[in-house]
Order: sequence, then structure tokens, then C-alpha cells
Amino acid sequence: MYIRKLKLNNFRNYSLLELELGQGICIFVGKNAQGKTNLLESCCLVSMARSHRTSRDRDMIMLSKEHASVAVECVERDGVHTVEICLTQSERKRIRVNGLPCKRVGDMMGQIKTVVFSPEDLDLVKNGPAFRRRYADIYLSQVEPVYFYQLTKYMQVLKERNELLKQMAFKPDEASLEVFDEMLAQAAVPVIEQRSRFIQRLDPVCREIHLALSGNTEELKIEYAQCSQSDAEGIIKGLASTRSGDIKRGSTHVGPHHDDIAIKLNGTDLRFYGSQGQQRTVALSLKLAQLELMSREIGESPILLLDDVLSELDPIRQRHLLNRLTGMQTIITTTHIIPELASVKNKTVYTVNSGSIKKSNN
Repeated sequence: MYIRKLKLNNFRNYSLLELELGQGICIFVGKNAQGKTNLLESCCLVSMARSHRTSRDRDMIMLSKEHASVAVECVERDGVHTVEICLTQSERKRIRVNGLPCKRVGDMMGQIKTVVFSPEDLDLVKNGPAFRRRYADIYLSQVEPVYFYQLTKYMQVLKERNELLKQMAFKPDEASLEVFDEMLAQAAVPVIEQRSRFIQRLDPVCREIHLALSGNTEELKIEYAQCSQSDAEGIIKGLASTRSGDIKRGSTHVGPHHDDIAIKLNGTDLRFYGSQGQQRTVALSLKLAQLELMSREIGESPILLLDDVLSELDPIRQRHLLNRLTGMQTIITTTHIIPELASVKNKTVYTVNSGSIKKSNN
């Protein structure tokens, strides 16, 4: 799988860009604030219908412009797929896949599969549970698109239950709350089951990668840490037990929106203990495991997006990451060509300067 053509119109600092990409390693070099990350962000948008940097679509539209668009041609095992996304200041994004409009965002999920690795991901271990849930949710939404709808349904019911809880502080409505408890429990079960199965598949892959990274000195264990039961009946009982507190706080405290991914290194929970070096090595292991597991499950390599992350890794970790890039398209942004990149074969180098991109000599 690789992006063959990319076209941007009024996207961030690109008024108009048409770019052809190679199948191997594409390196975009330039000073900060020239548009390197914007380019990578456009690839995230056509893959996941959202940015990896902002939750607001209008942030991606060039200043003083009403519209922006991103369009790609992606070559996959079964042929060429096209995805086009149009953003506006006042309306919802419009999406076309293979020339046909999508009524729902979920209809485009899984068309173009990517794994994104940015400096923020190096804090995946020490950041809060929401970051680790998002790690699992993004993977599942791409590999098993039905999960996107399951998660969306759960989050919608959760939002409505929380709105009811706020109202109940002034006007009790136990009957309606019981209905929402049932709805929330039913919506939660597939989310929990899918996440749990994903972590079970991920654990052995991540453990093997981490052993190699740590020189066979550290054993990693990944587990899904649930805050509730896995079955609907158990979740309903949990919701009933926290009902008075939920009404008082105006929010729901039982369900997969509070779950986490437990990360243990030699039996010690690394979320709360461990050096920065250990946490960063585990974060790299998680990303590499995500990449390898996705390749196995879809039967071809996804596109790897490295957003200025190599400069944050030491030479050993740089080499370990780069050694795994064989046979996949990798889009790398960097301020300079580090020695490990200079020796990489099958690469194309581009220079980025104020929203302008030129192909350079390797």
C-alpha cells in the first residue's frame, strides 16, 4: 500500500500542491514552520478523517479561505483507491471514496491505513489513559471499520446519559436513567470485547519487539485494564452502584471510557514507575507492534508517517526503527538528514520551504 499522488488545496500553508510520491522512504526536509507536519497531517486526514494535531477541521483551512481539500490516490493490493475530503468553515466535511460521496465518516475508515508516530507518542506511556485508549481506538477503526460505528454509538449514548444526569440534579427521573443504563451497557459490550481482543493480539508482538530493543533484559506485558464488567448485566450493576455519585457529579463513571491499557515491565507498572528511557522504549515498541500487527491482519504494509520523531530517539533506537521500514512506504519529516537516514536505500528526498516542495538529489 502506498500513496501515489497527493493534492492539497488551501490546506494549512499550501495554496495548491500536487505531489507524486515514491513507494519507498519519502523524506521531507526543512526548517520548522515550513509545512512539513502539515503535509503529514493531510495524509492522516484521508486515512482517519481527522487530524492527529487538532479536533477542529477549520484549523486546517488556510487563513482567509472558506474551503480546503485533500485528495489522494493510493495503490493497494486490489487496485487504486481514491479519497477526497473537503473542509469548509461552516459545514461538515464532505468525503468522496473512489468518486462516490460518503454519507457517514465511517464509510471511509480502512480505505487508506496509516500508522502515525510523532514526538507526542513518545509520552504514550506516562500520559493519561485517554492517550492509550485512543491508540487502541485508531487501530481498531482502521482494521475493523465496524468498530468505529460501535465506538461512535457508545459515545453518543454516554453523552445523552450525562446530559440526563445533569438535569436530574434539579428534576429526578429514575425511569429514564434506567433506560439509558440499559442502552449504555449494550453499547459498551462490543467496545470492550474488541479492545480486549486487540490487546491480546498485540501483547506477544510487543513483547518480542521490546526484548530486541532492550537487549533481552526487559520483559514487557500489555493488558487491557477494565473499570467495569465485560457483560451488559455486570455493567448495569456497576452503573447502579455509582448512580448517586454520577447524579451529584453529572457524569458517568462506569464504562469503557474509563478503561486503560496496563503496561508492565518486569512485573512493575510502567505507567507509574520507570525511567524516561524505559517509557520511551516501550512507546516505540507499542508503535512498532501496531505496525507489524496491522501488516499481518490486512495482508500488506500500512503507510508509516514519522513526524520529526527520529531526532527524539537515540542512534540505537533510530537504527531499530529504520531497519523495520523495508517494503513499506514511509513518509518522514525532519529538519536535517541524520546519519542513519543518509545511509538508507530506496529513498526520495524533498525540500520543504514556505509551503513549496521540491525534489532534491539524494
